[in-house]
Amino acid sequence: MDIRTKLALTLVFVSLLSMLLLGAFAYQTSSELLKEISIRQLDSLAESKAQDLSKVQEGWKDQVRLIRSSTDLKETLSVNDLAEPATQEAVRHIIEHTAGAVKNVAKVKIYDNRGNIMSWGESYDYGKPGMPIVSDDVGYGGAFHDDDGHIRIVMTTKITRDRHIPAKPSGLVSDNPVDENVLGFMEVAFNTSDLQTATSDHTGLGETGEIMVISRQDQESAILLNPRRHHLEIMPRVVPISSTSAVVQRVLDGESGIHIDSYEDYRGQQVWAATRYLPDVEWGLVVKVDTTEEELRADTLLEAMFDIGIALSAFAIIGGTLLGFYLARPIHELAVLVERVRKGETDLRAEFEGDDEIAYLAESLNELLDHVAYDESDTQEAHTGPKSSDELDTTTKNTNV
Repeated sequence: MDIRTKLALTLVFVSLLSMLLLGAFAYQTSSELLKEISIRQLDSLAESKAQDLSKVQEGWKDQVRLIRSSTDLKETLSVNDLAEPATQEAVRHIIEHTAGAVKNVAKVKIYDNRGNIMSWGESYDYGKPGMPIVSDDVGYGGAFHDDDGHIRIVMTTKITRDRHIPAKPSGLVSDNPVDENVLGFMEVAFNTSDLQTATSDHTGLGETGEIMVISRQDQESAILLNPRRHHLEIMPRVVPISSTSAVVQRVLDGESGIHIDSYEDYRGQQVWAATRYLPDVEWGLVVKVDTTEEELRADTLLEAMFDIGIALSAFAIIGGTLLGFYLARPIHELAVLVERVRKGETDLRAEFEGDDEIAYLAESLNELLDHVAYDESDTQEAHTGPKSSDELDTTTKNTNV
C-alpha cells in the first residue's frame, strides 16, 4: 500500500471519526435540550390549568355569593321558622328565581340554626357538608357523585343578617346559637361542566397527554373529577388511594412538582407528569404526557442526523481520497524519480517549489544526483587518462567554431 492510499485512508478515517463524535455530542446535547423544553412546557401547562381551575372555583363562589346576597331570602329567614311549610315554599320560590340567574347549579339546600332543611333542585342528597363556621366566605364542601355517577361539587356558606334586618326572634333560634347574626347555612351543588371544559382542552399535550383532577374523599379513597382521555367511560369512579400511583398520592398530600422518573399511569405507560396542589379545595392536578411520544422528537432528530451523517460520510470519503492523493503527489513523484534514476536515467532532476519539507527533500535529492554525476565524471576521466595535445587543439578549434 503506497503512501497516497495510506494518507487518503487516514484522512477518511479521521473525518468519519470526527463526524461520529460530533454527531454523538450534538445528539446528546440536543436531546437533553428537547427534554428540558418538554418539561418546561409541561410545567407551564400545569400552572396554566391550575389557574383555570382556580377561576372555575372562584366562579362557583361568586354564584354562591349571589344566591346568598338575596335580601328577600335573608328577611324571610330572619322572621320565619324554616320548619313551616309556608316558609319553605317562600324560600324555595326565592331560590328558584335566584339560582335561575346563574348556571350549573344542580341543587341548593338551606339549613337554619335549628337543623331544619329546605331543598331545591336535584333529589340526590350529597351528604353532610363541611360548614364554614369560622369564615364568613364561601367554603368547599366536597365532591360527590349522584346515582347516575355524575360528579357534583358542593360549596357552602353562612347566611348572615344584614344591618337593616332585625335579629331573629329568640323562639326561632337554637338554645346555643353559633352567632346571633347567622340566619342559617346554604349548600350549593354544581355540575362539573366548567371543570370539564377547562380540562378537556389538550392543546400542547400531543396525542397522549392527559389532565386529571383528583379529590380526596377521605383517608382511604379519592375521586376523579373529570373523565379520562384514554377511556370511554362517562362516569368517573372512586378509587382507593393505595391503588393510585406515587405521584397522585404525593399531590393529594399537598406536594407540587415535576416527575420525570419511572412513573407509570393507570394504563401502565411510562409518563412525565407535572402536578399542582389546589389548597382551597384540596384538589390534586396532574398534567402528564407519554414518555414515548416526547422522546419521539429525539428519535426524529436522530434519524435526521443519521441521514445527514450518511451524506457527509460520502463527501468525506471522496474528499478525503482526493485530498490524500493531492497531498501525497509530490512524494509520489519523488519516488517515481528515484525509481527512474535507479534504472539509469541519471540526468533527471526533481522539480520543486515552496519551502516545506518536501521541497527540501527534492532539493537535497537534486544535490545528491549532481554529486553522484560529478563523481562518475571524475572516475571516467581517471580511467581514460588526460587528453593529448592534438585532442586539446581539436577541442579548442571546435570551441572556437
